[in-house]
Amino acid sequence: MIFSKKGKRLASDACKHSTVVCVTDQYSCERLIKAGRTLAEISGTRLLVINVSNPDLSKCDSNAIEALFSASKEYGAVMNVYYSLDPLKTIGNCIKNEKAVNVITGIPQSANSILNKLWSKFSSTNFFAVDNNGTLKERGDSESSSAIA
Repeated sequence: MIFSKKGKRLASDACKHSTVVCVTDQYSCERLIKAGRTLAEISGTRLLVINVSNPDLSKCDSNAIEALFSASKEYGAVMNVYYSLDPLKTIGNCIKNEKAVNVITGIPQSANSILNKLWSKFSSTNFFAVDNNGTLKERGDSESSSAIA
């Protein structure tokens, strides 16, 4: 069994657990997938990339999504795109259904971000944020983070 710096379980059985990377429809999200590959290898989990898009396809950059599909394939991940008006619920269901022990996201842009709500909802899941430089940081219960990669 592998543990994070904060003592939480990273994984215990690769066949049952996953590392989930949450991406938006931006080309820059490839850095999240790359960090996810590293963490999945460290924790012995399978890698899953998800995108939750608005059902109104005119608000989605399909070229960026296609590029992220290619990046997912390159890094050995499966990518799923979900269409929902309730992204928090959709991501939460994915975390539960995929038995995610690790979830990677970008940095929240505001205090009201869906990411902050997600982090507080799943206390037994390890959350990591990737900054614009590609540095993976573990998210704790406080504002502080510790760099992983």
